[in-house]
Amino acid sequence: MNEDALDKLKLLNYEATFPRPLTRSHFALPASNASLQFQDFIDIVVYLIGRIKRDADFFKIDKYDDPNTSVNKMMLALRSLDYESEFPAAKLKAAHGEAVCSVLDFLTTKALDSDRFVFKMPKHNDSIEPEEMDADDDAMADDDEIEDEVEIKDEDDTMFQDANDENEFFSKENHQIIESNVDPIEWKTELERVGPRLRTNNNAVGKEWRSHINQTIKHSEQISTDLPTTESTLKTINNQLSSAVEKMKTKEKYLQTSFSHLTNEYQSVKAELSEIEEKHSSSNESVGNLTNELSTIAEQLAEVKGTMDSRGSSMTDTSPLVNIKAALQDIKVEINNFELRIGVVGQSLLSQQTSSTTNDIQVEAGDDDMDEEFE
Repeated sequence: MNEDALDKLKLLNYEATFPRPLTRSHFALPASNASLQFQDFIDIVVYLIGRIKRDADFFKIDKYDDPNTSVNKMMLALRSLDYESEFPAAKLKAAHGEAVCSVLDFLTTKALDSDRFVFKMPKHNDSIEPEEMDADDDAMADDDEIEDEVEIKDEDDTMFQDANDENEFFSKENHQIIESNVDPIEWKTELERVGPRLRTNNNAVGKEWRSHINQTIKHSEQISTDLPTTESTLKTINNQLSSAVEKMKTKEKYLQTSFSHLTNEYQSVKAELSEIEEKHSSSNESVGNLTNELSTIAEQLAEVKGTMDSRGSSMTDTSPLVNIKAALQDIKVEINNFELRIGVVGQSLLSQQTSSTTNDIQVEAGDDDMDEEFE
């Protein structure tokens, strides 16, 4: 898919917009510089969507957007083009893999359809011999099976030629017709097994170096056309800069000689300022220490004032004496009550004793009367 997308980009003449060439596996495999690969992917997608919509402002990526925001914007633009994604948007952030290649393939196809590009049937030149056609296909790294077979045979011949020495190479046996002892069916099955791998590698290598050569020729022509004007411009700029530097040097010397006394005065004032700053810092430290001592003394003074106020208030307060007098009055009242109760109790006891004595006298008198009557 990466190779097909690159071919379609060449048909769209993307090289006129992107000076850096893209390889056949540029978006298929991870690159050494992941940020540069992601930026290339974003630039290609912006270019293709702008070409499809005929509007360069339809899909834009701000340079301050993070990769997640850029990928989400891309997915919205792809959905507007009826692209059905079967993968999460996070896979596009890697800028390589199947998801990225499928997006590029879809966009390049859409761009060709918007330009009404139609693939026509290839035109073959019948005057070219089959051997020349095979050699030309080998140089262009075509995907034909005959080309793979020719390449395998050439590699085998080269290997055998390197293995033999010069005497064996010029011997009679090497100039005879070579008869193969390999079974054709086994050879064909082995070719079917190994051919696709060789074809993929040969395609990538064969088409990649041609794009590099085309880019090199293009850059060489551009350099050769721009070099004279650039050299003359650079020379004029160099002359202007050198003259400006010389003027600056002479002006600097003049200023140094003219204002040397001011420089000396500035140095002396600067030294005095440094001394004053040192004194100021030391004074600030002493002021801080004295402020701390003052705060501690103020706290102690506040405590002493509090104790003195409490003692003075206690000395002038007569409430304890009033309380004592009231207590004494209560005690006197209670003493009077107790004395009254003691008198009442004594009187009751005296009355009881008197009544008991009277009863005893009456009993004795009654006994005496009874004795007298009996006698």
